[in-house]
Amino acid sequence: MISAFVSLCLSTYAMLPVSKAPPQPPTYSAVVRVNKRVLNTVKPLIFGDNVEWTNNGMGIWKPDQKKLDDQLVAELKRTGLTQLRYPGGTLSDFFDWSQAVGANRTPQPNPFDKGNRQLPVFGPDEFMLLCRKLNIPGMITLNAGTGTPEMAASWAKYYKAKRFHVSAYEIGNEIYMTDPTKEEVPSMPIHKTPKQYIDFFLRCRSAIDKAAPGTLVGAIGLLDTGAFHLSHDPNWLQEVLHEIGNRMDFISIHNGYAPAVRSSGFGTFTRRISDDDYAATLLGASIYVKNNLDATKQLMAKYAPDGGRRISIHITEYGPLVYPFDKAHAIEDALWNRSLAGALYQACLFNVFLREPKLTSANHLPLCQDVYGALIGIRGAGSQRKVWRNAVNHVFRMYSGLGGSAVLDTAVAAPTHTTASAGIVPRLSNVPLLDAAAFKLPDGKRIRVFLINRDLERAASVKIEPLLNEYRVAGITCLTANSYLAANSPENPDNVVPKTTTAGANKVLRGAYTLSVPNHSLTMIEFVKTGH
Repeated sequence: MISAFVSLCLSTYAMLPVSKAPPQPPTYSAVVRVNKRVLNTVKPLIFGDNVEWTNNGMGIWKPDQKKLDDQLVAELKRTGLTQLRYPGGTLSDFFDWSQAVGANRTPQPNPFDKGNRQLPVFGPDEFMLLCRKLNIPGMITLNAGTGTPEMAASWAKYYKAKRFHVSAYEIGNEIYMTDPTKEEVPSMPIHKTPKQYIDFFLRCRSAIDKAAPGTLVGAIGLLDTGAFHLSHDPNWLQEVLHEIGNRMDFISIHNGYAPAVRSSGFGTFTRRISDDDYAATLLGASIYVKNNLDATKQLMAKYAPDGGRRISIHITEYGPLVYPFDKAHAIEDALWNRSLAGALYQACLFNVFLREPKLTSANHLPLCQDVYGALIGIRGAGSQRKVWRNAVNHVFRMYSGLGGSAVLDTAVAAPTHTTASAGIVPRLSNVPLLDAAAFKLPDGKRIRVFLINRDLERAASVKIEPLLNEYRVAGITCLTANSYLAANSPENPDNVVPKTTTAGANKVLRGAYTLSVPNHSLTMIEFVKTGH
């Protein structure tokens, strides 16, 4: 049904008479100037993702053969993943790691299935095996709901004894969002007040420091700046920073989901804005995320000891997310998660993330799935299972090779527009139609410029001043499609794929470089320094 909806959404020139060329799209002009000033160095752990213990590790584990799926492991290596978070988001606050190892495992509650218990065949050991196959560290979310400090410390000690590299441990998932009157699993309440969480964190920290000295430990929080509030306690982050800011290594936030809801506002589906307005908001939502990051840093500076200077920021969940709450439009709403528009939102997020020195780690979500914007799409089981790369996969791969690169200041002159309020994202003014970022690779000879055209109808004629006196254009890669709702699927796995051209790669150029980038697209240009 989803693929049928995609087909209806896609525009095509197949019905045009052969003798008539398609009309040329209107164009606007923009200028991108790459400057010498370095804003940041790309942290490798920005390119992480999430894998859950349920559903055989999101399909990665083959329980009948007791081995990893080689096809999926190969696909994950291809993306450039640098870390994986486990055992899940909400799932983490119900998970007893000690009952998920060894031969005699105890079924664990699944809050997404009314608390019904499932056997954890993809446990901590299988997760460790996956990370070692990928040659990346793990990140662990410890149980702050039904767990204990002793449980947290024993897991850190277990992995330390196994010499498994864990980049960080965070205490809990989204406890600040829990409503004591509406628990996920009423028989297993996980709600905590800020005071209760602070006490729990301190006990976990002390126990972990004794069991596994040198372990990075972070707290959780969220600052609400959107159209509606998500945190159950508006002072959560303020209190956590003030009381335990000197005991945390990082603060873990989930501010990269936007707009989250298809309609204008929350709780009503009668005010559905048009597709074009929603797409414009989705492509501009990274500005809301940046503003939230800035506000979070200001709160850290105000309330954390020493201005929060030693506290880094981890975004442990983010990505294109539209919940299909509206049952009458569930299929079409879910499609946004895997669409080109969702992938371009992710690209805009990367431009924000990579500029921010305080942000040292980020984890896209989900890793392998069917409905949401997973890197790897999976549908079916056994011999009938289909695997494909979603559009966000291609965006992830285009950026993930930037680890260690210098983030250069870029000045963009482009038309702006105002976007409508949609879901959590408020009305945004002065949103540039062109988003740009530039990176000097570690070899010092190459500069990659990323251009995201937010305009839904017009191509952009972009004049780039690449900071190099003399250069070659090694290649131009563009990700776009006829429709911003285009998506990949088992039936059409290559519906949205990047196309690269290396035409004229040997030609030496000087001065500005001008090219046309399509509407709703991501374009990456690699400039290579020549001469001295």
